[in-house]
Amino acid sequence: MLYLIGYKGQEVEMQAVSIRDLMHNFSHYLKEVKKGEPITILERRNPVADIIPHNKNIRFPGWKRSIKRRKIGGEAFSATIERYREEE
Repeated sequence: MLYLIGYKGQEVEMQAVSIRDLMHNFSHYLKEVKKGEPITILERRNPVADIIPHNKNIRFPGWKRSIKRRKIGGEAFSATIERYREEE
């Protein structure tokens, strides 16, 4: 087992397998993932990838979400600059 610090600082327990073991027993590990078990793939004992169950209800990552536009009140910046230039 491999213990990783996951989202929001929670400790997540994951099954870790070597690339060779994954290649030889892929159907077994695929069944584990289908059950909900995340698997970490190791290359020379270093984690290189995670296989996680597909989640259809996953939200968009923060960088893909649309930005809420806000109306800024007050005088336009260009009008403020023109006013200051006229005062000089």
